[in-house]
Amino acid sequence: MARNPGEIVYLKSKKTKLGTKFLELFSAKSLIMIPVIIEQKEPTAFIGMLDRRHPIRLTKREIVDADAILSVFAGHIKMRVYQKRLEYAYSSLRNMIDNAGIDMYVNDFYTHELLFINESLAAPRGGVEALLGMPCWKALYPTQKEKCDFCPKEKLVDDKGNPTQVYTWDLQRPSDESWFRVVNAAIKWVDGRLVHVVSSINITENKYNEMLVRRLAECDVLTSLPNRGKLVEDLNKFLTKSKQKTDRGYLIFMDLDDFKNANDSYGHLIGDALLRQIGHFLLNESTVLGMPYRYGGDEFVIVAADKSAENLDRIQEKLLERFSKEWRIDGNSVYCGISAGAVPLGDKTAEELIHAADMAMYEVKKSGKHGFRLGCLD
Repeated sequence: MARNPGEIVYLKSKKTKLGTKFLELFSAKSLIMIPVIIEQKEPTAFIGMLDRRHPIRLTKREIVDADAILSVFAGHIKMRVYQKRLEYAYSSLRNMIDNAGIDMYVNDFYTHELLFINESLAAPRGGVEALLGMPCWKALYPTQKEKCDFCPKEKLVDDKGNPTQVYTWDLQRPSDESWFRVVNAAIKWVDGRLVHVVSSINITENKYNEMLVRRLAECDVLTSLPNRGKLVEDLNKFLTKSKQKTDRGYLIFMDLDDFKNANDSYGHLIGDALLRQIGHFLLNESTVLGMPYRYGGDEFVIVAADKSAENLDRIQEKLLERFSKEWRIDGNSVYCGISAGAVPLGDKTAEELIHAADMAMYEVKKSGKHGFRLGCLD
């Protein structure tokens, strides 16, 4: 009886075996059946018209048989509709998961067996069928010899093994340094077992944009050195971590001597080039001097962490020697000395240390410039 959707099925006596059965069932001379079609082109029901122009008395047995046949027929149609809808829903869900721009897999919480993996994640690794049933770490990380040490499963369940929370973290793939936002959860699977659901999305571009924004916020644009805000942040972190150290180093505050004269004599472009050269020099010599920062204008700060008094003497010598020589910029010989003040990295805040070193530098300025002075903390 397979027909195109909407086609009328007209049955006459003895035309087909099935037609004969239906005509006998309804004691009719002819029968018209019209299928009701759903969106997936599957019949959900039939509307029928029959010709019974002569009275027929059905026996109780015949009525029971007719009811049984129609019930089976109706049940079969319902089952087909349910199956088709289920297949359609699964196909739609699978298509969405495979093309949503995310990677996803599900594995047994304890055995790590892969129970589900979407196409985007499986395709480069041999396909879905090749991976199902394998331990997730073996399927996804071939160099792993056992389960991954970075797996956050213990964060997803309580002491009794019941699911608790969703855990999100960022992972950088070693092979190509791509970044992924990974979302983990523990849920009950269709068969009742506890499973680990993992989904991830590539956030490499976002991560690099985030790093760029952070760099712009922390970096001096002209010299490419860390700026004042980064200095305070780094210095406070160092002071917190090194509280138990007796010899923590020094903070050096530098101010260029007569920078305004050089700027006025050669112009602001030469002045900017001079600041860039100085920043380049300080950064290149950071192993000896310590980490340099541009504090602002013609002021620089060096955090000489973990340096001894002997190291400080070497730093003083190197700075005064270099800043007594010329800087060659666009064929011009530019001279610019420094006044520098230093204080030990003692039990003070970053702001207090910077202020104390600034005061030591100011004493050098008052005494004739181009010098180095070790101050003290009150």
